[in-house]
Amino acid sequence: MDSTGKASERLQVLTRQVTAGHATTRLAVCPKAMKNFLIHDNKELRDAIFDFLKDDMYRPNYYQGLMDFREQTLQRLKKFVAQKFFSVRDYTNDPRRFIAALECLMYADYSLAIKAGVHFTLCGGTIAKLGTAYHHAKYLPGVDDLSLPGCFGMTELGHGSNVMGIETTAVYDKEARQFIIHTPNDEASKYWIGGSGQHGKICAVFAQLTVGGQWQGPHVFVVRIRDDQGRLMPGVRISDQGPKMGLNGVDNGRIWFDHVRVPREDMLDAFASVSPDGLYSSSIPSVSQRFGTVVGGLTTGRVLIASGGVDGVKLALTIAIRYSCNRTQFGDRPIMDYVTHQARLLPPLAQTYALHFALGHLKTLVSARRPSDAKAIHVLSSGLKAAATWGRVEAMQDCRECCGGMGFLSSNKIGPLMTDMNVDVTFEGDNTVMMQQVARSLLEDKAALARGGPAVPAAGSLATGGASCPKTVQSLLAFRESALVAQVAGDMAAAATRVDGPAAKAAASTAAFDRLLDVVVSIGWASMERFCHGNFLQEVDRAPESLRPALELLAQLYGLSRIQRSLDFYLAVGALNRADVVALRNATAELYSRLTAGGPRCAAVAMCDSFGIPDHLLQAPIAFDWRKV
Repeated sequence: MDSTGKASERLQVLTRQVTAGHATTRLAVCPKAMKNFLIHDNKELRDAIFDFLKDDMYRPNYYQGLMDFREQTLQRLKKFVAQKFFSVRDYTNDPRRFIAALECLMYADYSLAIKAGVHFTLCGGTIAKLGTAYHHAKYLPGVDDLSLPGCFGMTELGHGSNVMGIETTAVYDKEARQFIIHTPNDEASKYWIGGSGQHGKICAVFAQLTVGGQWQGPHVFVVRIRDDQGRLMPGVRISDQGPKMGLNGVDNGRIWFDHVRVPREDMLDAFASVSPDGLYSSSIPSVSQRFGTVVGGLTTGRVLIASGGVDGVKLALTIAIRYSCNRTQFGDRPIMDYVTHQARLLPPLAQTYALHFALGHLKTLVSARRPSDAKAIHVLSSGLKAAATWGRVEAMQDCRECCGGMGFLSSNKIGPLMTDMNVDVTFEGDNTVMMQQVARSLLEDKAALARGGPAVPAAGSLATGGASCPKTVQSLLAFRESALVAQVAGDMAAAATRVDGPAAKAAASTAAFDRLLDVVVSIGWASMERFCHGNFLQEVDRAPESLRPALELLAQLYGLSRIQRSLDFYLAVGALNRADVVALRNATAELYSRLTAGGPRCAAVAMCDSFGIPDHLLQAPIAFDWRKV
């Protein structure tokens, strides 16, 4: 291309940037109708909880000290529990109700949401799923009324993601008909155990089970760690882990067990049991399969963490977009008119809708409880948890910055929420490991791998109108996923051919996988982006006719923004060219213009209002009148 052509392209892009935000046609969106479409389940329950959260007890107090905040969080949870909006038994009986109730708490305070999640989901949900009638009768009433505050003893100082490698032991004493729970060394101490630092009375403890000298792998035991008066039980030592960078309403602790004796009946035995005379039996034949069942209970926790990440961004975007459409600078021009502002706030808005719909699909799978969906649930819960929380980190930072100094004020909510939620990228599964889980599933699809790598699409598809074609965008996203899978699979296979013997081949293949972990994580991202975009298009098809124009626009923006973030890949393999890049920029600039036309009454604001966040939970002064802060 000659210099005249390049100059023409640059002028075209600059013209789009200068005129962005000045479109005359406003995209009409009815927030009430959109909200009804977005909320798939338990609408009355959600409204009832939101109305309850008007109570002054749930208003933030940014002047509190650590211990006061912890006590307030406990009292908030007690008051919430007393309303009996749901039961821990809903964890298995009505998962959608269970998830909906806990999701609502995030809007009030993330410490409250996490303390409730640890108690009801990780502790209570584990008892509900892995326990039997005896455990349900003994423990679940106390979980429901909070007379038995619970915690979840899986993570150890030396073992975070590697749960199979935990070192806490549980040895069966046949004569006493008890299990002896023991921490053999400091690295085996239970670490980061939310709810244990001050308040916990029971703990669902993961420990390596040995019966009659035979190791049976990790099992879960309900261990009493404090008595009814809150005193530590014999053999239990707990160290409060103190202040954190956020989430300080949760009392994290570190636990050691010194030959603590637990009744035989308190091993959760839905899938494995030990008879009084010391005979181990299980309906699941292998240690690895039993382990998969035991940790399968983490799925609901991952769904809630992912939902929390998406809901947190809903709050931040609503605040930042309202503010940006009202706040003027350099005259009477709203700062949302600037393309640099639009490019930081509008793609996250599209991503939030895409993730919201994707999580709705996942919740449907979880609530259906079909065994055939188990693998899909594991892959989606892993990938969406990582995508939602990593996406939250970036989106909230952009929201904070786009509000300038106002975004730094605690009263404007974004800053405190960022620090409270920062832990979500590592708990319920480190995100890098979660994306590896997604990639491993794809690399295990022998039929797909046998077909080889996909053909590279011809460059120019976006420049010739594909930027506005959902099928073209979806095919480019699918191509990236398939090409990255083929790359890693090919390198693993090639490494195996260079050595002899099954063990050596397996080791060489694993080493190749490890060398390509950065690409492996990219596979996870590519898979989630392809799924979210395709699922978004399905949601557009089932939406009421009046909502489709706005949803189509956001689906297009989501797909294009994903391609834009991976331009290096597409250009390197020749799937896109320079003309495609220009078309991509022009198309996104046009979408920005349509979303922001109309100033404070633009479609972007309406799409945020459609999240249905009540004013008493939105709270931030700049979301209403930035002049009155």
